[in-house]
Amino acid sequence: MSAKGTASESVRVIVRCRPMSDKESESHHRRVVEMNPERGSIEIRKGADDEPKQFTFDAVYDERAPQKRLYSETFQPLVDSVLEGFNGTIFAYGQTGTGKTYTMEGIRTDPEKRGVIPNSFEHIFGHIQKSRNKQYLVRASYLEIYQEEIRDLIAKDQSKKLELKERPDTGVHVRDLSSFLCKSVQEIERVMTVGNQNRAVGRTNMNLHSSRSHAIFIITVEHSDLDEKTDCAPTIRVGKLNLVDLAGSERQSKTNAQGTTQKEAIKINLSLSALGNVISSLVDGKSTHVPYRDSKLTRLLEDSLGGNAKTIMIANIGPSHWNYEETLTTLRYASRAKHIKNKPKVNQDPKDALLREFQSEIAKLKMQLAEKGKRKVKSRSAVSRTSINSDSSAEGCGPTSPDAAEVEYTEKLAAKVAALESKLLGGKDIIEHTNEQERALERKRREIAEQKRIEREMIKKLELHEESASEIREDYTSLQQEVDSKTKKLRKLYGKLQAARIDIKDLTEEHNRERREIEATQHDLTKELKLKYMIIENFIPIQEKAKILSRIVFDDETENWDLLPYSMILNNELGTSAVHPLADSHNPKRLLREMARKRYLEAARSQLDFSLEVVNLRVREYHPPEVSPTLKALLGESMKPLPDMEIDAGQAQFKLVRMPSSKSKGHRSPKSPSTSSRSLYE
Repeated sequence: MSAKGTASESVRVIVRCRPMSDKESESHHRRVVEMNPERGSIEIRKGADDEPKQFTFDAVYDERAPQKRLYSETFQPLVDSVLEGFNGTIFAYGQTGTGKTYTMEGIRTDPEKRGVIPNSFEHIFGHIQKSRNKQYLVRASYLEIYQEEIRDLIAKDQSKKLELKERPDTGVHVRDLSSFLCKSVQEIERVMTVGNQNRAVGRTNMNLHSSRSHAIFIITVEHSDLDEKTDCAPTIRVGKLNLVDLAGSERQSKTNAQGTTQKEAIKINLSLSALGNVISSLVDGKSTHVPYRDSKLTRLLEDSLGGNAKTIMIANIGPSHWNYEETLTTLRYASRAKHIKNKPKVNQDPKDALLREFQSEIAKLKMQLAEKGKRKVKSRSAVSRTSINSDSSAEGCGPTSPDAAEVEYTEKLAAKVAALESKLLGGKDIIEHTNEQERALERKRREIAEQKRIEREMIKKLELHEESASEIREDYTSLQQEVDSKTKKLRKLYGKLQAARIDIKDLTEEHNRERREIEATQHDLTKELKLKYMIIENFIPIQEKAKILSRIVFDDETENWDLLPYSMILNNELGTSAVHPLADSHNPKRLLREMARKRYLEAARSQLDFSLEVVNLRVREYHPPEVSPTLKALLGESMKPLPDMEIDAGQAQFKLVRMPSSKSKGHRSPKSPSTSSRSLYE
C-alpha cells in the first residue's frame, strides 16, 4: 500500500440491536425494530398503522449474531490495516443500556462472548507471532473523559488532570499520558483490567452499571522489516488503534438523575451533542468550520472523523417501543455518519517512533560488547604468550584472570541488551506450512466478508435499476390502464411525500426536545455560575479579587484562562504589571498573550465596580422585646406547676384523686368530692 496515502473512503457504519430485556418482557413492551441482515437494512415502526422508517447501513446485526462473526466480518480488516501502519478507530455509540460495553468488551473469560477489544488483542499478538523477518513494538494507553476532564486510568495518581496539546507533525495528543510496553495478550489485558477498575460507573434507571465517562483504549503498533538490504535504516511504520466506548446518551426524564449523576448526564449529553455537530458539519458540505474544539472528545477524534484514519462506528439500539425516540435518534445519527469521508494514510518514519530508539540503543550496546570481546581475546592471547615464555618455576600456574570489574561491566551490558530485545517482538520459529495455511484462512474469511458486502450493495442497486427500468418498459393497451398505472404511481409518491412530512415533523420535535434539554442544561449552569459569582462578590475581599484579575491570562494552546505566577506581577495595583523577561521579541506568542491580558485588565477596570458596601459581621447581645404587665401576669399564671395527681385503681371506675399541695401541709382541698371523683371516661 502506498505510504503517501489512498483515495478517500467513507466511515463504515454498522448497527447492532440487543434482545428484549427481562424487564421489557415482563412489562409486555412491544417490539418496533425489524432487522434484515442480508440486505443491511432496518425498519422501525412506531405503531401498527404507522408507515415504517427504513435505514440502510454497511452491515446490521440482530441479537442472534455472535461476537466472533461480528469481529471477523467487520473489525478484523481494520485491525489488519493498523498492523500495516494506518490509524484506525472503532467507537460505539447509543443509548444507555443498549450493549455498547458488551460489544466493545464482552465477557473476556468466555472465548465465544469476547468483545472487540479482547479479540483485537488476540488478533494483534497472533499476527506478530506468525510474522517473518519483522520486528514489532506494542504499547498501550488508557484514558477517560469524565465531566470534560481527561484522566489517565493507568497512572498512579488518579487525581491528576491531563491537558490536550496539538503539534503540526503528530496532531492532537494528551500530554503526560502514560504508555506501557506489552509483550503478550496477558500483559495488555492486565493494563485494561487496571484501567477498568478506575473507570467512573454509576447506576441509573436505564442501566445498573452505566458508563459515566467516555473511555479510549489506545494501542500503538510499531514495526520494521529486518530483511531490507539497504545501507539506510529500515523503514518504520506506526499504526494506532483507538478503541472508544462512549458514555450512553440518555434523557434525564427517564433516568431521574439527581445531584452528581445529573451533572454527569449534563456533561455526557453536551459532549455527544458536540460530536453530532461535528458529524453534521462534515456531512453538510457547506460548513466552512468544523467545531472540533467544542469538546475534548471531538478534539481527540479529529483524525477519526474527516481525518487520516480508517473508522468504524457501531450504533447500538434497543428494540422496545419504550425507547422508540432514542432508537430513531441513534439511527439518524448513524445514517449521517456514513457520509463522512476520510483519507487514510500510512504513518511512515514518524519522529516519535520508539522502535527506532530501541534499535539504535541495542546496536550501540552490541557494538560496545563486541569491542569488549575483542579486547578480551587480545588480553587472553597476550597472557598465553607470556605463560609460554615464562620461567619453569612458574609452571602449574594458570593464565592471569581478567579483571573482575571488566567482567561485571560486560555482564551488565549483556543484560541490558537482553532486556531491550525482550521488548521487541517477532515471529517464533514454527512450521512455515502452518503459518501459510492460517494466513490463507484469514484471507478467505476476509474475501467472504467482502463478498457479502458487495452482494448487499448489488441487491440495492438491482432494486433501484428494476424500479427505473419498469417505468421505461411500460406499454399501455388502453387509456384506462395508463390512468390506473399512473394513479398507482401517484399514490406511491404521495405516500413518500407523507412519510417525508412525518420525518420533518419528527425531526422538528427532536430538535425542539434537544433545544429544551440544552436550555435546561444552560439554566442549571447559569444558576451555578450565579452562585459562584455571588460568593466571589460577597465573600472575597476586593484586594484579593484585584490580585486574581491581574494574574488572569488566556492560553491559546489549551483555550483556557490560566493564572500567572506571582513572580510575574511586580505590584498589586489593577492594570499595572511587569512584562515577564520571556515576553520579548524572541517569544511573540508570549508577547501577544501579555498584550491581550493588558487589554482585558483595562476593560475590567473600566467596567467592574468594586465600590461594594463592606459589612462588618459580629455577634450582638440579644435583648428580648418589651412585654406588657397584663401579659406578664397571664404568662406567669400559665407557667405555674400543675398539682400532682394520683389514680385510684381500686374503684369500679378509674377515679381522679387530687393530691394535697405543698402549701396545704397535708390538708385536703376544700373542693367537693363530686369534683374530685369525676370519671376519666366522661
